[in-house]
Amino acid sequence: MKRKYFYIPLIAGVAALASCKDKTTTTPDSSAAAAGQSVSSESQPAPIQATSTADARAEKFGFASRLPKNVEIYDALFNGREAFDVFLKTSLGKFVLKRMEDEGISMKDLEGNEAAAAQIAMYSEEYFSAYGEGTAESLALAEELFDRIAFYGARFGMFMSDGVMREGSRFQPKGPKPILDGPLKGAPKDLLKLFASAEMPSFYQGAKVSDEESREQVLASMEQIVALFGQAEGASEEVSVERAGAEFSGFKVSGAKLAEMIDERAEKKMKQIFEGEDVDDLKKSLATKNIVALTGVIDDYVILFLGKSTDDFVLVDKVGDSLCASQNIVFADQYLGKDILSIGFRNKDIIKTVGNVEAVGYRILSSFFKGASKGLSDAGSLGDTAELEALFDSLDSQGRQLASLFSGTDAGYVLYLEDGVKMEAIGGSNMPAIDFDSAHTLAPMGTGEGTLLFANWSNNKDYQKKVLEYMDTLGETAYLAAKQVSGFNINDRDFKEFKQGLDLFDQKFRGDAVGIWKALSGDLASGLGSEAAIIIDMNGSLPKVPGVPRAVIKEGKIPHIAYASVVSDRSKLQASWKKINASVENLLATASEMSGKEIPMQDMMSSEKEGLTTWWTSIPFTGNDFLPSISVSDKLFFASTSKSFSEQLAARFKQGGGEARKGAWLQVDFKVLNQYAVQWMDLVDKNADAIFRRESAKADFKANKAMIYEVIKACESIESLTVHTRREGGRTRTSFHLKAQ
Repeated sequence: MKRKYFYIPLIAGVAALASCKDKTTTTPDSSAAAAGQSVSSESQPAPIQATSTADARAEKFGFASRLPKNVEIYDALFNGREAFDVFLKTSLGKFVLKRMEDEGISMKDLEGNEAAAAQIAMYSEEYFSAYGEGTAESLALAEELFDRIAFYGARFGMFMSDGVMREGSRFQPKGPKPILDGPLKGAPKDLLKLFASAEMPSFYQGAKVSDEESREQVLASMEQIVALFGQAEGASEEVSVERAGAEFSGFKVSGAKLAEMIDERAEKKMKQIFEGEDVDDLKKSLATKNIVALTGVIDDYVILFLGKSTDDFVLVDKVGDSLCASQNIVFADQYLGKDILSIGFRNKDIIKTVGNVEAVGYRILSSFFKGASKGLSDAGSLGDTAELEALFDSLDSQGRQLASLFSGTDAGYVLYLEDGVKMEAIGGSNMPAIDFDSAHTLAPMGTGEGTLLFANWSNNKDYQKKVLEYMDTLGETAYLAAKQVSGFNINDRDFKEFKQGLDLFDQKFRGDAVGIWKALSGDLASGLGSEAAIIIDMNGSLPKVPGVPRAVIKEGKIPHIAYASVVSDRSKLQASWKKINASVENLLATASEMSGKEIPMQDMMSSEKEGLTTWWTSIPFTGNDFLPSISVSDKLFFASTSKSFSEQLAARFKQGGGEARKGAWLQVDFKVLNQYAVQWMDLVDKNADAIFRRESAKADFKANKAMIYEVIKACESIESLTVHTRREGGRTRTSFHLKAQ
């Protein structure tokens, strides 16, 4: 009977991690804000207006017409096999198929394998997953759990460090009591509180499989998942229900039975961690937790359901009561006439809870720093940590302020086949790092012939400033923590070398290193405007490097790469350069003193063309077309691999043109990349005798040449990629287009 105790934490853990029920709502300046929840003054945009009917959506989205309207997360894939067959007819698809056959794998072999065939069948016609009511609360619980883990984990780390300093590397806490009374004080009650709130939200998964034999294979794979819940010995029972004339069967895991299985021996062990009344509360909470797992077939659809009761398994009969009538899916109306491959949405509560990954990360980091501060204040052997505690508290506060800048709206996406693959993503995160209101002015720089990549965006300067301040505090904290550790009396060779290195940095380099960072994050950041761009073209000339064949240098091309930004205050840029130059001179002087050899500061050379001044220092094998440099005018700033490229970009900017845009833009021209690859392959092939000095290397090239050309040829079907993120109607919107033949 020992095996039954394994299932108690297993099933309880599944319920706790998956879910959360009623939580007390608070105002933005109350405890929810203090705990790091996103706070934003942005108003919610008006609901998207329907331009079609629920019946029209039902005709397009299949089983969505049977799912209940209260679904909070929905994802679906349509005609997957048909889209895959279209891909196989392209040059790239034919190449992939041929490579599979070369490796001894064919589509017939895959379809003949039962497990592979079930997977193929599942995604061939229609596949969907959906999460019902309570999912947002479940995700909030999961985030809160990670938050608590970060907090108590940091406290425990400080506790162990304190113990090692007092007793040496062999320090081990004597039993759980010192830990539970120390760094983990409060953790059991926090976890019990989370568990008490846990409920399993409804989860639906399904696939349309018209072929009867394939449908049985898919059903068998889903039944294997359901069967896992039947292994909870003594706590599970078989259940079956009827929905819309179809029978669904599976298992119910009873929390009450799990609670009854906690005998005196198990309670005794649990009381080493939890207080007696807490154990009783745990058993009471567990007794209310149930999980139901069902599977069955309805109208060629194989369905899997997980929830807290059979009552939560809802399939509707009327389209008006279904997901197709939900406001969450209205955004898709304008795409109903498209060849839709995939669609999905998250309602606004999901986005508010975990729709901003960066905000979640900031909040969890803040909890970690808060725990570290608390752990330091409890430690007795780590010296005076007041300043370090204050920095940890500052990181906690700054992180939560950054998290509060994130908000969002209901979100949806649709992926469809048209001139390749297109996707529209509507809503979601407000993306505070981007300035959506400023029009781009650098667009003309992306219009040159041979441009491989052009990325253009506008930074939110306020957000950028807060991030730089956060990074500044992180750096200061890391340095002070290293200083604190270096003060410990540890008789270890590696530690002594670390201490010597830190002392050397502190005495000789710290001031100038900090000066460079301050110049970059202060004057340079203030001197540059919000708009920036990255430009790559394939028109660069090879530098005249000794040993490279003359024909390769003459005909070979390398990329030009440039970072461009508008200038808001040229005097600030000049001030930043003076500070950086002074600090670098000091660093070189210090390095010269330490090495006994003079390391002179290289003279900067400059030239000016039409108001654009370029600075560079002499390095071997350079020319105007390959010359890492910085260029500045009253309006533009460049950091580039080529002086002439910066001048060309400045000329394009002055000439104007390009499409007017806002937000963030990315364009990649794969035709340019393909032509570049062909040009280099032809060049290497023609000069193989001069390039490959060893016969074995030349033989390898010759042996693989045909396959390399085949890969390049196969990729000809991919033409370009464009991604445009902007704000429309109060919502963030991203358009994605992978253009292909």
